[in-house]
Amino acid sequence: MRPLALLLLLAPSLALADEVDLSHGSQREAGYQPTFVVRLEAGNEFAPFGYVGGCLSYLVDPQDAFELGAGGGFPGAQIGLSARHFFGEGGTHFLGELFIAGNTRVNRGADQSTSQVNAAGSSLWTGLGFGFEQRADFLNFSVAGNIIFTTSNFTPHWSVHGGVGFGF
Repeated sequence: MRPLALLLLLAPSLALADEVDLSHGSQREAGYQPTFVVRLEAGNEFAPFGYVGGCLSYLVDPQDAFELGAGGGFPGAQIGLSARHFFGEGGTHFLGELFIAGNTRVNRGADQSTSQVNAAGSSLWTGLGFGFEQRADFLNFSVAGNIIFTTSNFTPHWSVHGGVGFGF
């Protein structure tokens, strides 16, 4: 009889001990931005990561990121390095971007009438631009437009590139 009475007295405390709060264990805080993002990119001929390519983005601090990527320049490969500064909070940002890129086979921006400029098998260019990036939780979306300056001539060109990625 005593064990039964003891069990009845402890029953409410045992029932409360089974309560587990699962609401905070797997959630991330509001405005969480992943440190690394792998993003598939697409753009025009002066895009830093080619017509179709990809990049790895590393968030240095909540306002700055570095990106390294490559893709198809058709012909050749395009390789780029980008630095981005974010304006805004909570993973939704306007951005300023500065990048340097190059193509291994095509001299982008070269004057086709001058054979001396086209003699080089590759070219470099820099881009300065603005855009938008959604970098919240695991999903990443980015689009940017840039003004381009090549090593081949002084005529400015335009670039647009963007992509969808996964952050971790």
